[in-house]
Amino acid sequence: MIESEINTFICPACGETELILPEKMRPDETSYTELSELHGCDQSKTGHFIYGNGHSHGFGGNVQEFFEDGTTRVRWIPPRAVVAFHFYQNQAYLAREESASSCFPHPLFRNRLIIEGEENVFVAMTFLPHGETPTVEMRARGEAIAKAMR
Repeated sequence: MIESEINTFICPACGETELILPEKMRPDETSYTELSELHGCDQSKTGHFIYGNGHSHGFGGNVQEFFEDGTTRVRWIPPRAVVAFHFYQNQAYLAREESASSCFPHPLFRNRLIIEGEENVFVAMTFLPHGETPTVEMRARGEAIAKAMR
């Protein structure tokens, strides 16, 4: 995990909303319940989203994106959430993903576009515990969000 650069996380309850991580809070040391309560979505009130021991340590993964101005953005992704990102542009990789040892990254959709004469690839993926496979709903959501990116 890239400790010093993590600044956002995907809500572990709904798996859809990206939130800013409060200062001095680390997702790998915070329970899923606490993280989801920051969002307050309907799913966070049911408790059905808690997997494993209910803590983020050892679950999910990170997506790190690199921008032309030299800045980076790191997002913490819980297992079973779907995330899309700009993976490749003009013969250069703009992102990389790193999964925890208990999860495996599953590519869901790859959207290749030529924008202003440059090749761009947008990727959607999820991190799933070993042995799990993406659902039809995950694949459909991945396709939709990768196609929406430009």
